[in-house]
Amino acid sequence: MSPIQLPWHIVLPIAILQTFLIIKTGFQLFNLHVSCSKTLLLSLAAGVLAILARELPLPFGVHTIILVVSSTLLATVVTGTNLWHCFISILTGSLILGVLEGVLLPVFLKITANTADSLALEPWLNVVYFLPSGIIMAVVYLLAKKYNYVIFDLRLNKD
Repeated sequence: MSPIQLPWHIVLPIAILQTFLIIKTGFQLFNLHVSCSKTLLLSLAAGVLAILARELPLPFGVHTIILVVSSTLLATVVTGTNLWHCFISILTGSLILGVLEGVLLPVFLKITANTADSLALEPWLNVVYFLPSGIIMAVVYLLAKKYNYVIFDLRLNKD
């Protein structure tokens, strides 16, 4: 099963926002610093890669793996952070967003009486359905930053 085919002008903004939130939240939770400008640069690159990856005829989920790995490699190059630290941070951010979307999407589909087919027929619904999980993810990041919440301090681990 391949992902729903969406126009690039829908995929790009969602991918940019998702990647921005994934990187900022993941890096915050492991006490790694990355500037907003570098995060935006990484998000733009990941957005373009998301468009290209979605065109590949791959099974469901493989596109996500490609994006996590490519985002990790890009973040390592752009930030100079250890490869494994980037991978752990980006994977954690991806898992948090994935759980949020996995919980919220079925609820919102049920509330609005839409189906997964509706997402393909009306591509802008993808943006609307992303917003609640994106907002919650942004709140998680802001709270973690405000209260300096860290799962594990990778800055102390400089190998």
